[in-house]
Amino acid sequence: MRAWKKVGIGIWVRPYLFRGNPIQTSIIDLGDGALLALSPGTDVPDADFTALDDIGTVKVLLTPGAFHNMGLPLWHARYPDAALFGPDSAITHIAKQHPDLPELQSLTELRKLLAPDVLVEESRGMKKADTMVVVTRDDATTWFTNEVLTNMATWPGNPMFKLAFKLTGSGPGLNINKMAMALIGGKKAEIRSYYEKLLQSHPPTRLIPCHGDVIEDPTLVAQLQGIFERRLQWPRSSFRP
Repeated sequence: MRAWKKVGIGIWVRPYLFRGNPIQTSIIDLGDGALLALSPGTDVPDADFTALDDIGTVKVLLTPGAFHNMGLPLWHARYPDAALFGPDSAITHIAKQHPDLPELQSLTELRKLLAPDVLVEESRGMKKADTMVVVTRDDATTWFTNEVLTNMATWPGNPMFKLAFKLTGSGPGLNINKMAMALIGGKKAEIRSYYEKLLQSHPPTRLIPCHGDVIEDPTLVAQLQGIFERRLQWPRSSFRP
């Protein structure tokens, strides 16, 4: 895999492979040389860690959800002074998966460390919530998403996953992953409402999904609105204005 690619002001990405599927690790400059690693990956060689150390000092390890945890031991070993954070629904799950790690702190605690240009919160409408990160800087407003909103280049390599993705219409391109929604207990109406409000308050021109390629497009808001309307419809009988 390649080393860190700069995609915006104080933002770098690097894909890693997990069970044959590429997942994105993102690095966010928090100022004063401090870095946040979002979705720390599993297959990072020493040379890539060294390249990252040339950028800054990793101070925060942030999981985007309960199921993105396999890289945490590797990164904690490399950066033992970095604090670990995640959504509330991930804290107990990850503690069971990795009992030797320090307990994750909540996103509420993380927000105390962040400048106003970095928003971190739990996505709404999910029992096992995604971490939603929005960075607003001079070049772009960047959304970082996890399980629900994806932009995969190809189908998953695993035949069973590929079939499940096809059956749920969760294929390549900018999309809502309905298979993942079932896994995290997602509610379509609440998720759509959450994202549409975020579109109004923080309209993005760049999307960095954990699952898929970076998108940078001035029409991204319109694209996302269309995706939400098509893929997050709810039955008329349950509609409430």
